[in-house]
Amino acid sequence: MASGLRRRSLPFRAVLWDIDGTLADSEPLHERAFVEATRALGLALPADFHAALLGRTETEAHAWLVDRCGLELSLAAWTERRLAAYFAGLEDVTPHPVAIGLWHRFEALGLPQGTVSNSDRLIVNANLARLGLDRPGLVSISRNDVRAAKPDPEPYLRGAHLLGLDPDEIAVVEDSATGLRAAQAAGMRVYMMPGFTGAGHGDWQPLAALAEVAEDG
Repeated sequence: MASGLRRRSLPFRAVLWDIDGTLADSEPLHERAFVEATRALGLALPADFHAALLGRTETEAHAWLVDRCGLELSLAAWTERRLAAYFAGLEDVTPHPVAIGLWHRFEALGLPQGTVSNSDRLIVNANLARLGLDRPGLVSISRNDVRAAKPDPEPYLRGAHLLGLDPDEIAVVEDSATGLRAAQAAGMRVYMMPGFTGAGHGDWQPLAALAEVAEDG
């Protein structure tokens, strides 16, 4: 059926999705996990911490906490605490209705899809299972799978390699400026989740434009 989509002159042959804040409404849980893990250590977070860390890797978040909040734990020890807090609330992770609806729409049409995340592989696997998207052979890139994380293009370029496609044949769905920069640097067309305000962030389209493509398919 994917060949039928191509006959309709779709501008892409596959879709790569970010997970946190895109397929999964997981950002509130990420925020809560940070608060709980730091509070247990007697540390205070600034009010803007979540916005400052959106789309960042665990390594980057750890460095930020050391610099801004006086965190003294090693990266490994901090990650263990934060992941424990995240997994304790995993039942609160829910799918973003519009995004997950498009995923299932494209899946029914036979369009190849995959996920690209800056999160640890443990979080990626847990979120995919929670969303019911843990497919055999799914192309899924985590922070553990690449040398450089978003905003570097490597995660999206690896996704393209595993799909066997050129970057300009792939559409990306993102929610953060970090992810947008990575996908743009990889040479992919980008659709952004509702609520993203992207003045000065280059060429991208709203998710509604991708929804229109799904309807046309």
